[in-house]
Amino acid sequence: MTLGDPVALRRQVLALASQVLVALVALIRSGALTGAGPASNGPEVPRGLYARLLGSAWLQLADPVRFAHATESTVCGRGRLRVEHGRGYVARLVAAVLRLPRASGAAETRLVVTSRGDGEHWRRTFENRRLDTRQYPTGEGELGERIGVIEFRFRLEISEGSLVFRQVDAAVVFGSVRVRIPKAWAPRVEAREDPAGARRIGIHVCVVLPAVGPVLTYDGIVDFEKSRR
Repeated sequence: MTLGDPVALRRQVLALASQVLVALVALIRSGALTGAGPASNGPEVPRGLYARLLGSAWLQLADPVRFAHATESTVCGRGRLRVEHGRGYVARLVAAVLRLPRASGAAETRLVVTSRGDGEHWRRTFENRRLDTRQYPTGEGELGERIGVIEFRFRLEISEGSLVFRQVDAAVVFGSVRVRIPKAWAPRVEAREDPAGARRIGIHVCVVLPAVGPVLTYDGIVDFEKSRR
């Protein structure tokens, strides 16, 4: 073959073009040309609120706890919980004024968690009393939860597969204005979730007011399932 052979030259050009095309496709798939990085062959990590906040520690949670929080849509829970108020008169008065769930040895409880934007809406129903809150990430990598104008912030910790909520602070929020409540005056929430079987979680929550003590405590087993809606 010589350079003067047009047929052979055309074959060479086509072969070279084919090799270049194959190389470009390989680079695009690897992400080298787009900055996306190579595709991962590992397990897909859910992009739900709790998975994002916990990062690599997410996989240390027990499977039932992960199931309850691994959502980008809606998760539902149902169970019968023990609900208690504080023993003092002031604690009972606060519970009545705030229309907290009524005390019960086995309150029929329903929970619906719906993903909204970068956070979640939690609707808890104890018999006929509702308790709605909104959860979202804060700038410090902590979990924020709003109940009316009160915001709580928690640091999420994992203990032997269970999820523990460590309160960092509490504040009053009006629009973009956040006023932190001094620790000595701030209400406190103690909460944890423990695995209790396949898609079952043991829940314990206690709300404490300074100088008053516990005003609301609820605990028990909740069965979770993904919503079919």
